[in-house]
Amino acid sequence: MFPIFYFERLISQNQLRIGVVGTGFFINSKGYFVTVVHIFDKKSQNGTFKYYGDLPDKVINPSLEIQEVVRDDKNDIFIGKVDVKSSGFFLLNKKVPDIGRSVCVSGYPLAKITKNPQGGIDLGGVRRYFQPSFVLDKVKVNSKTNGVIRKHDGFLVRDVGLFGMSGGPVFDPDGFVVGIQASVTSPRESKNAAGRKITVENACVIRSNLILSFLKKHKIRTPKSYS
Repeated sequence: MFPIFYFERLISQNQLRIGVVGTGFFINSKGYFVTVVHIFDKKSQNGTFKYYGDLPDKVINPSLEIQEVVRDDKNDIFIGKVDVKSSGFFLLNKKVPDIGRSVCVSGYPLAKITKNPQGGIDLGGVRRYFQPSFVLDKVKVNSKTNGVIRKHDGFLVRDVGLFGMSGGPVFDPDGFVVGIQASVTSPRESKNAAGRKITVENACVIRSNLILSFLKKHKIRTPKSYS
């Protein structure tokens, strides 16, 4: 699992903008990975997407450019590639978890990126995040991301994904991937008789078997998936 960085050079201000826009994870040893399409929507002419390694354990310098292999704009699924041999990758589970089952969401939110004394960037504050959660319901919803409406087909989990977690793997208790984080639901209000309000949002997860079907359609090989 790794953070996806976006670099944009602001010519008029002679500055470099950098941030973590989402999360990807490898699906084989040849550098192929899965994430969501919508994190690539706002690329400018001077922008690039970079791989800096499986942070915080392994940093690659210089960084590697992320390559697009194929995308499904309608269902928000992106298959990319990095020119690296990865010995670590995740298996996708063909079976989607039932309502009430435990899962774990993950990704790279709240990234802290600073300049170092040599004029480069310090990535020590870019950390993985894991949050135990559970499946609330099945879902098929048209979600608006960056002004584009896409279909998110899968299930809801209780814990909302933070910025930087889009595309992050959602695990079952055995460590297999059962989906990827895609969006959050519209805010809803829970009220009591005294008039107190609690705003509720949940995360929408794209189911893993939909991703597996997309990989098979485009003849992208992965190690045998768990079923």
